[in-house]
Amino acid sequence: MSESKIQIKVGHVEFSGEGNQEWLAEQLEKVLVKIPELVRIEKAANPVISGQNFTHTPANPNGMLDLSMVSIAAKLKCKSGQDLATAAAAHLKIVQSRPTFSRDDILKHMKEATGYYKGSYSNNLTNILVSLVKNDSLTQSSENAYSLHVNKENELNGTLGK
Repeated sequence: MSESKIQIKVGHVEFSGEGNQEWLAEQLEKVLVKIPELVRIEKAANPVISGQNFTHTPANPNGMLDLSMVSIAAKLKCKSGQDLATAAAAHLKIVQSRPTFSRDDILKHMKEATGYYKGSYSNNLTNILVSLVKNDSLTQSSENAYSLHVNKENELNGTLGK
């Protein structure tokens, strides 16, 4: 059987697993059943988030979204190298508040999206980045400095729930 990986984070509850798909599905179901109970415990233990107006407060001090690469890849329904590079750029700009980033930064973040990253993306990264610059998803300010295009950033903010 093939090995699969999954990582899910809901508030402060995080589940990561690696194994065959059947085992992962069973474990995930167990975690999902427990999430409401864990949220109630968290609300009771932390007066800042208790009460009727419970909202998730991002862990980042700058007020940006607190999403993992896997979460962003899932929300964006990444199916290609371009999708995953866009997700990496979103993570770098929207989550980490980095105005510019390098090709290596993008590749590193793409690799963090276990279950979405394929080795062929590394070999095709130049073509992926060129396509994203041509379709105005990324801007390139120098040979190795990229940023998320403002229109794409606004679109992704809406999709990611900011």
